[in-house]
Amino acid sequence: MNKRNFFLQTTLALFGLAMMVQVHAQSISSTAPKAANQKQKALSIENQQATQQMKILAEMDAKNAQIIRGNLGALAALPPMPPMATMPAMPPMPPMAEFPEFPERMEMPEVNGFTYFNGKNFTNADDLKSKEVSQEMAVSKSADIYIENTSRNIVIKSWDQPKVKITTTVYFEGDGKLSDEEWFEKLNITLKNLGTSVKIKSGSIGGGSYTMNGTTFGWTGQPNNNVAIFNGNGENVGSKSNIKRVVTIYIPNSNKLDVESKYADVQISGKINNATIDLTNGNLDAEDFTKLYLRSKYANASVGNIANAEIEFMNGRLTTGNIDDADLDSKYSTIEMALVKNLVFRSTNDEYEIEGIDHLRGRKNYGNLRITKLYASLELDGTNSDIKVRQINSGVNLIRIDNKYADIRLPLREVKNYNINYSGPFSTVYGNFEKLPLKEEPKPASKDKEDKLSEEIRSVNRSVMRAYGGDDRNNDTRFSAVGGDGKGLKIEMKCQNCTVDFK
Repeated sequence: MNKRNFFLQTTLALFGLAMMVQVHAQSISSTAPKAANQKQKALSIENQQATQQMKILAEMDAKNAQIIRGNLGALAALPPMPPMATMPAMPPMPPMAEFPEFPERMEMPEVNGFTYFNGKNFTNADDLKSKEVSQEMAVSKSADIYIENTSRNIVIKSWDQPKVKITTTVYFEGDGKLSDEEWFEKLNITLKNLGTSVKIKSGSIGGGSYTMNGTTFGWTGQPNNNVAIFNGNGENVGSKSNIKRVVTIYIPNSNKLDVESKYADVQISGKINNATIDLTNGNLDAEDFTKLYLRSKYANASVGNIANAEIEFMNGRLTTGNIDDADLDSKYSTIEMALVKNLVFRSTNDEYEIEGIDHLRGRKNYGNLRITKLYASLELDGTNSDIKVRQINSGVNLIRIDNKYADIRLPLREVKNYNINYSGPFSTVYGNFEKLPLKEEPKPASKDKEDKLSEEIRSVNRSVMRAYGGDDRNNDTRFSAVGGDGKGLKIEMKCQNCTVDFK
């Protein structure tokens, strides 16, 4: 029974397995054609795309070939290039000349600051001789005397004789038998009468030469303002360095003097009636003038008393004695003056020191102005110019200042009666007086536009002041003050961003 059941179960199992194999085979046989069809369709699509791309490329190649054929046709239509010209052959370079052999350099001895360029070795300074030479010419009282000088110090002396005289010293070796006139020609100094005027010209010496081993060497000018040295024939052979070139000129004190000097010092002794001096890169040391017109650049000048002066001064130091009337234009300089009656000036970045002055009027931008004593009036406009007056005399009647960004000191200790009107925002004012609000003066109706603009500016200033905790109507910004009966000194001042001390 058990064997029979086992056989039946085995038979059923094998039959089921056979049925499953048959079903699977049928499934495979039905799926395979579908997959093959899908693969064939995909290959067909790829072939179509490749064919389309090849067609596009073929069309592009055809167009490019057509363009190239057109360009080649255009090039073929051009005329042929002409043959290039044949360049001539470069000529052969000539042989370079040989440089001559330089002679052995001689040592140039120096005796007492003198270098002998001619190679001669002097054993002592006595071998060098000197001689004073001179020229003179009679002049009328109305003749103008012109002096033109370069690189040679000159000394001008006034005298009471009706003539002009020039003296100088010449240094030489040997006999030196030349006349004074010939020496002046060698020194490049001339004295000529031109109509109603006399002209003196003093210039640099043109140089010289020396011979060594058969070769002549030359140079131009004299170095470092040295004195030229000549031989007995008047030939320039070198220079002496321990003395300066000086020419002394005597002129009548009543004649008008005109001097133009460069790279040299000018000294004038005695009183000159009328002088015009143009100085560049040098120094001026003079005494008194009745009338002086001075132009100076990069120079220092020291003059005595002047009745009437007109001065243009730049980049230097000017020192004067007492002056009656002066018109001064200065830049980047230091100006020192003694007592001045009337001064009108324009100053840019200068330092002024005035001992005493009656009337001062002008414009000053930057720098400082210091006055020891003020006797009458001061009227000044400017920016960034500090003003310090040490003493204001009781006779001063007017001080008018319009300034910005400045420190100002005007002590009123000796002034009993005064009246002050001050205005200027952002300022600090010190004084032994009561500050009262300043009343605005009525203005003409024709200035309505200006008044409107001024009011707008004042409104802006008030807004700014309030932003910083103040008001433009405070006592230090806009006030009036009275000392005594108020009928003496009148002070009118406008100064923005200033510190003012009236104590």
